[in-house]
Formats: sequence, C-alpha cells, structure tokens
Amino acid sequence: MERRVRIRQGGGDEELTGHAAARPVEADREEEDRGFYGATGRPPVPLRPWLRPLAAWLGLPWRDRWRWLRRKLRDALPGADRIRSADRIHLEEVVLLGYAADPALRALLFVGCEWYTRHYEALFDPRRSRFVTIDVDPRRARHGAARHIVAPMQEMAAHVPPCSIDVIVCNGVYGFGIYDRGELARAFAASHAVLAPGGILVLGWNDVPALAPFDPVEVAVATGFARDPARGGAWRLRTDTPTRHTFDFYVRVALPESPG
Repeated sequence: MERRVRIRQGGGDEELTGHAAARPVEADREEEDRGFYGATGRPPVPLRPWLRPLAAWLGLPWRDRWRWLRRKLRDALPGADRIRSADRIHLEEVVLLGYAADPALRALLFVGCEWYTRHYEALFDPRRSRFVTIDVDPRRARHGAARHIVAPMQEMAAHVPPCSIDVIVCNGVYGFGIYDRGELARAFAASHAVLAPGGILVLGWNDVPALAPFDPVEVAVATGFARDPARGGAWRLRTDTPTRHTFDFYVRVALPESPG
C-alpha cells in the first residue's frame, strides 16, 4: 500500500511556492557567473574534502562571500543554539514542522546531527518517537534524538526495518561527507529500502560546483525515485543563501528494471 505524507501548515496543504525563504527552480540546474572560477564556478583540479568549503567560498561573487562569512561568524558566537539562515528557517519552520503536523506520519528519519539540530526532536511533540536520527560520528549522538542510530547513511538499511519510514530528510550531507556518484547512489538505495512505497526523500544541498559537482536528480532517478509529482513545479526549491542552498523532494517509486 502506498503511503503519502504531505507537508501541512496551518491546517492545509502547503506547496511552499510562496514562502519567502525559498522559490521553485524551473531548470534542473542553473549555470551563472560564480565569481573566482568564472562562468562554470568549477575549481580547476579535483579537491580534497577539507578544501571543498574554502573552494566553494572562493567560487562565490564578492558580495556572497561576505554574506557567508558574516553568517559563519554569527554562528560561532557564544551562546548560539541554532542557525537562523534562510535555508535553516525553511527547513525547521516549513519542512520539519509541516511533516510533524501530519497525523499520518509514522516516522521521519533525519540524517546528520550537530549542535544546531538538537532541538529538532522537540518539533515533533507530543509524539517525539516519530523523529529518528542517524549520524556516522558517535560523538554527535548527544545532539540526536532518543531514537538515534550510529551509522553512515549508506548503511541505514542494516539498522532500520524495510518500508518503515515515511520521510527521510538528508540536509547538508551531499557535499559534506558524500561527494561522488557511487556513494550518493548507495545512500539513495539505502533510503529506498527503508522508505515505505510513496515515501518522501528530502535532499538539501548547496548548488555550487565545489560542493556539488553533479545534479543529484540523475542519481535519484536511477535508484528508484522520481520528482515528487504532488508538488508540481515546486519539487526543487532554492533558498536565498550565498551557496544557493536547495531542497529537492523525491518520491519513492519502483526500482527501474535491469536491462535483459
């Protein structure tokens, strides 16, 4: 039986097209002038993982470099307990709260934990048990939910029963931990295994080539996902952030048949 969980806000279906923090993107991926590296924004040589954030910053136009730097400095101030950038506001106040408001939601699996995500479980009151977290680093378990899994996203199927999750939210992992097509395909395949038919995968990623060298929709389609048709043109939303943080909404469909 196919399960569909919709984002709900204020008691009604919310397509998110009018939210100030995000706008639909018509093309799969847009190319434009990205500063230091010219029109493509691509660094001239392959990068080691620890160099990617610096390369991404250098690839931005000057105005966006300072916007990003100001935000990073603000986040580092003592006493900060969350990030208030446009992408985080959209994630917390629209995406997560929207799914939390749906009484049909059985379980949402959130990938990746940090100090600024530790309040996410409380968004699912009074049924916090619906919120599950996973992170490869055991030290980050203290920022996770009561139901927390220590494992990489690519191995979640070894820890989560098949078809038991309605929504997976994976934000900031592609580009910060997962970099190549093979690893992203493994992560999507594991997501497909644990999601219920019709379940939703929300992928948050930074649309700058130093962090995201290819469009993830290609990998999603190849591993049993489709652009969520319930969202119409809003299956991909871009936030007003220097790194063009983008949210993709994919729905689990049948795996493509193998040739022959």
